[in-house]
Formats: sequence, structure tokens, C-alpha cells
Amino acid sequence: MYKKSPAFGLAAVIIAYFALWLLVPRATFLPQIVDWLSHTAAHTPRIIDAMLKVIRFAIVALPTVAFMAIQIGIVYFFTRIKMDFTRALAAFVLSLGGAYGLMTIIVWQSGIAAKMHQSLTLRQQMYVVANYVTPLSLPYYVFIMFAAISLGYLVSLRIKDKNLLLPVVMFAAYIDFWTVTRGPVAQVIKNAPEVVQAVSTPIPHAGVGAFMPATMIGPGDFIFMGLMFAVVHRFAMRPARNYWFVFTAMTLGMLAVAFGLLGALPALTVLAVAVLAANRREFCLSREEKILTLAVGIMLLVTLPVVWSLCKHNPPTKPKAEVGYSVTTVI
Repeated sequence: MYKKSPAFGLAAVIIAYFALWLLVPRATFLPQIVDWLSHTAAHTPRIIDAMLKVIRFAIVALPTVAFMAIQIGIVYFFTRIKMDFTRALAAFVLSLGGAYGLMTIIVWQSGIAAKMHQSLTLRQQMYVVANYVTPLSLPYYVFIMFAAISLGYLVSLRIKDKNLLLPVVMFAAYIDFWTVTRGPVAQVIKNAPEVVQAVSTPIPHAGVGAFMPATMIGPGDFIFMGLMFAVVHRFAMRPARNYWFVFTAMTLGMLAVAFGLLGALPALTVLAVAVLAANRREFCLSREEKILTLAVGIMLLVTLPVVWSLCKHNPPTKPKAEVGYSVTTVI
């Protein structure tokens, strides 16, 4: 995986990311093949029908698999670049500034503010960015990823022992589960979905002729992956092995969402399982540390139902429309 040049590897996966953005929505032959296979399967023996179903599933899943491989690859190569606190902070600030600058240009390009004869609030700008897709959306989402990964990298610099990654992933999984199912993330998704869409990197439907998001990866997932891969690289915890474990677990989770098996995925829980599985031989715990870790894990599992029940959803309310315009796709 480009062991000698992480910058070259990062440039390669970013180019691949741009290519997927441009090609996947225009790959109209993919749904045509799926339709043809569905029609053919109706007139074939059962064993052939089962084989065609597997092929149809593979074709439908292919764009998600490709996007997950590239996006996790961006995290992998970005965190391979050695940075101290100052450089990581600079990368975070520059990435966040780049994203905000592109958001401002996209909002101006949409012409919504001119039509409304007023300046837009930050939430309204996010609504525009989430729905008005232009060529600038590609670098915008790359900057969003860079900002999140940089923040995770910054946090990773406080981890001085690879064993500390174990409690970090445990608590991250615990917090992510209740925030996504009952906590603040669930509330934001319900009441301000445009905010989530504006800061999450989308994976598009294939072959619909325009960029239409099918699933999204939130910034928290990139923060955690940035932290995890930065620690894995720094302590030489078999980074390639971690990549394949994370890619497999995250892709299966995203496919479960894409195919309607799950409504929302607490991705940090999936990531935690992947990290623990990939590094089970890397953590060198004493007997006391093993007992303490087990006790913490049991405590988290026992208290989770209590926290989950206390953080119930409020009755659904219809959010106010802040910007009225039709969704436009330019790319």
C-alpha cells in the first residue's frame, strides 16, 4: 500500500474518489443489468435463480464497496503522514477553513440568497450545500473528511501507549450507540437532517443519472478512524491488517443500511469490534489490567439499557422549512 510514499497513496485515493463521484451516478448500465437479471431469473431453475440473486446483490453492492474502500483508504494514507501537534492542528484549521470557504461559494453559486434578498443563516447554508450538488461538492467533502481525520489525529497524540486504544474504542462504541439511537445525533437527524447531510460524506445511488445520496458516513466516524489509524501507524500495529478489518466491518454495516436491514448504524460500535478483532494480539495487558478492562466492559453493558431508556425520543415534530427551493443537481 504505497509504503514509501503516503502522500502519493493519498493523492491516488483522492483521484479515485473523484472518479467514483463522477462515474457511479452515470453508470446507467448497472440498474439495466440488474433488471435484465431479474427478468431472466423468473424463467430459470431454482439453482440458477439463486445464483442470479447473488450476482444481482454483488452488482447493487459494488458502488458502496468501492466508496468504502476509497474513503477508508483516504483515512489510512492521511494518518500515515507523520505530524506533530502543530502540523495536525494546522491541517485541521486549514481543512475546516477550506470546507467553509467552498460552502460559501456553493451557496453563492446556487443563487438562493439573491432570490431571498437576505443573507442565509449557517443552518440554511448547510441546507443548500446538502441539496445543491456542484463540481465544488467533491473538494468540499474531501475537506470535511480531512478536518475530521485531522481532529482524530490530534486526539491520537495524547495516546502514549497502544494499550490505551482498548478503553478508547470501548467508550467510543458505548457513546456512539446511545447518541445514534436515542441521544443528540438521533435528535439532529430527526429535527435538522440538513446539518447531518452537510457534514457527512455521501455514497450515491448508481446509474440514476444524477448524484443522489443513498447512505452517508458521519464526521464522528472519520474522527474515530483517524484516531485509530494514527495510533496503529505510530505503534506499528499491523496497519494493513487493520485496514482490511475496518473495511470489511464498515462495508457490511453500510450494506445493511443500504438494503434496509438497519435504519441507522452506530458505526463506532462496528469500528470498535473491527479494531478489537484486528489487534487482539497487539494489546499486552497485565492480569490486573485485563480484570479492570473486563469490569469496565461489563459496567458499560449493564448501564447502557438504563442510559438508552432515559434518553427517549420526544414526539416527532415537523421541522420548519428554512429555505424553499427545488433540489438541483449540477454535476
